[in-house]
Amino acid sequence: MMQKAMLLALSMVFVFGALPMMGNAQDQPSLYGVIDFMKVKQGNEANYVDVEKTVWKPIHQERINQGEIVGWVLYGVRYAGADDEYNYVTVALFDDPAKLEHTFSVDVEKVHPGKDLDALFQRTMESRQLVRQNLIRRVDAVYPEGGPGEFKYIQVNYMKVKPGEGGAYVDNELTVWKPVHQELINAGTRAGWSLWQGVYPFGTNMPYDYVTVDYFADFSKLGAADTEAAFNKAHAGKDMDKLFAETMNSRSHVRAELWEVLDSVWKE
Repeated sequence: MMQKAMLLALSMVFVFGALPMMGNAQDQPSLYGVIDFMKVKQGNEANYVDVEKTVWKPIHQERINQGEIVGWVLYGVRYAGADDEYNYVTVALFDDPAKLEHTFSVDVEKVHPGKDLDALFQRTMESRQLVRQNLIRRVDAVYPEGGPGEFKYIQVNYMKVKPGEGGAYVDNELTVWKPVHQELINAGTRAGWSLWQGVYPFGTNMPYDYVTVDYFADFSKLGAADTEAAFNKAHAGKDMDKLFAETMNSRSHVRAELWEVLDSVWKE
């Protein structure tokens, strides 16, 4: 019984990343991401991925069936080495902030009948280290006409907003860059774009306040975008240098990471 409780508690760790684009902010439901940042030792990658796919993916599918979450994604962080803080990420997506209070009510024995829950728990703990967990909230998103774009990779851009510039930063993303990303989507070099705000943890010592996510259908689309052409199309006749300066004055682009989708389950 103790081990079952521990297994249930373990499953409550999630947040971030791959999100199906569900339209523009004004006509889309709330979306929150719980992201778990994982460190997996070299040589144990295949075992960890198998744990996520065979043990936890069915559990997350049951959570979707029960209406707890709307999606779950397993990412591998590309170009990560032994000295990096994390090399895998899982993200669970919630469409209602009220559901974040009680995030797990799945009967694991029902999902894995006859399985040794102690062994499942032990295997999970030995497969990776949970480095940290974040909660984020989607501010806005755009996607291809007709529905969410299929994506295999996402570029995660961490943004640190300058003091007092939070409103200016969000306004800049929505009025300057969102139309540009729409043009990139129209050109077929993006599968979507979204803007997320950090909820927890927060504070002056956090390395980022917001995250933007660029979605790509495949590896060949990375670096294929003609951003200048998209910018000129979205803001014809406007001063590009001035708009770029407004962007730079509102935030710092802390870092960008490339995440590969390894597996996922979504609400149909």
